Amino acid sequence: MAEDTETPNKKGKDPILLVGTVVLILAFSVVIGGYAYGEFASESKEPATYGSQVKVDYIGSYYGYYDEEGAVVFDTSKWSIANDENIAKSWEFTKREEKQYTPFNVTIGSGGALTDFENILIGMRPGETVRIAIPDAYGTVKEAQYRTWEKTMKFEATETMSVEAYKLTFGIDRNILPGPQPEAKHPYGWMSDAVCDSNGIVTVIHKVTAEAADDKNVYWNADKSMRSTVTKDTYGDLQVTFEFPDHQPGRLIEFVFEGQKYYITDIDEDAGEFTTKSTDEKTGMTLYFVITFVAYQ
Repeated sequence: MAEDTETPNKKGKDPILLVGTVVLILAFSVVIGGYAYGEFASESKEPATYGSQVKVDYIGSYYGYYDEEGAVVFDTSKWSIANDENIAKSWEFTKREEKQYTPFNVTIGSGGALTDFENILIGMRPGETVRIAIPDAYGTVKEAQYRTWEKTMKFEATETMSVEAYKLTFGIDRNILPGPQPEAKHPYGWMSDAVCDSNGIVTVIHKVTAEAADDKNVYWNADKSMRSTVTKDTYGDLQVTFEFPDHQPGRLIEFVFEGQKYYITDIDEDAGEFTTKSTDEKTGMTLYFVITFVAYQ
């Protein structure tokens, strides 16, 4: 009878012990396997060092950090920032598809990113965020690259230019064939007709009304950062006054003249002048980054 009572008890306990052992073994195997295949690599809280391969999120901006007044974002790895219309973007910002916004892979010390950007990651741990300002990250601007303009300028109502200048002025990337051209919008806001001759010379006719008081004589550029008020003198030439009603000190505005892009750096209302630099927007600028160490690669 003793054997009859003990045997069932042993049979009842063994499966439980076996299942528990198997679970522990499987759990241990999953953990080990996870580390082996990098599944849990991001759990490491060790500080990054020279040569560490890390994933970071970043928000790059001009004129201050992205959440400060007057700042504009020029690039980011975060869709929530790129898709937020309440966060101002710079001229060069290009919104990508949502799936393209992922953490940025950086190998510290490799030169794959700006040196200061990489170096600030040394000593950081996953989950930490840091802010860094990098002056002249893409080079300095020479004094000769600045230019001062009068806010009121004179333009011929009908002017001639080369095909290359015409394409640059109106942002045209197609081939220009001899003959009438499709109506095109001038960078200053009005519409213009054009005819190209067999020698590659384009005659442009600016379609601006003659009445100075006509509302049609007020034009805006594409992003409403610049307003052109236009009248015609007795010779039919255009008198164009440029205005920047929403300009914030320090913020650049794109200005196109004869097909060349400039960036307005300062506006002197009293003198009726504004100053531009001819280099791209990054050059000579302090870049502000908010960087989050997401995980190890």
